[in-house]
Amino acid sequence: MTLPNFFIVGAPKCGTTALSVYLGAHPNAFMCVPKEPAYFALDFPTIRVAKKWSEYETLFRDADETHLAVGEASTIYMHSEVAVAELHRQFPSARLLVMLRNPFDLVVSLHGQRLHDCDENVEDFARAWALCEERRAGSKIPARCRERKTLLYDEAALLGLQLQRLLGVFPRSQVRWWFHEDFSADPARVYREALSFLGLAFDGRSEFPVVNARTRAVSQVLAPLVQRPPKSVVRLAMYAKKRMGIRRLGVLNALRQASFVPSRPPAIPDGLLREMSAHFAPDIRLLESITGRDLGHWLGSCA
Repeated sequence: MTLPNFFIVGAPKCGTTALSVYLGAHPNAFMCVPKEPAYFALDFPTIRVAKKWSEYETLFRDADETHLAVGEASTIYMHSEVAVAELHRQFPSARLLVMLRNPFDLVVSLHGQRLHDCDENVEDFARAWALCEERRAGSKIPARCRERKTLLYDEAALLGLQLQRLLGVFPRSQVRWWFHEDFSADPARVYREALSFLGLAFDGRSEFPVVNARTRAVSQVLAPLVQRPPKSVVRLAMYAKKRMGIRRLGVLNALRQASFVPSRPPAIPDGLLREMSAHFAPDIRLLESITGRDLGHWLGSCA
């Protein structure tokens, strides 16, 4: 059984999906499906797709000796307080890829993703941010939310703290990080650097299409039905596929595409921006000290 030797561990909404798609298309790389099994995030139990080791192993059953780099991309691993240690216990020689982003943009984008996934039901970002303390205490949790900690936007973007924790477990030589702004400006360079880090030869890729662009639901009432269809519907679809001898019907994907439209991130009100700046400033300075990168422009934009 071929098992992973690299992990894209986070952070969410930092370009990890695009990077995993680009890497997964390389002839000598293998990325599991689903992208985020979240197996090692034991403190986020309800979002773990694979809960048993046998289930996790199965995700990589199609990898073979031609795949020099085998990986997965569970972005919750950075946020999790235990996942990185669990990863090291199982795969001490693994290489970790990290994507970093301005926390202000990250949390707004993450809020949009949580709405898309039907874990969030508060459409106004400012109100959702204000609910972090109550949600941390276990109240004001949407009925459809799988894991309340995924709604703690003030914690999810503490990337300095998360990277510090990661480097306390894995040696720096096994970790490589990139910034979202650099990835957006020059995806080809970041892609080639990722290949080099993983020991893969450049495959000549010249196209880097946008992946996982922000969308919003046409209807918040209908969105949960296509994002998380009732089990009876899923069973019926599986039965139909089996009888027809096909792997997928395509109906659900078509409904999902019709149910979401492109959207722009909302602007953050000045007062909230100042509050968020005070919250994130110490962590940004920590991230500067770890990465050696001047991130003053992140805070400068909030002045």
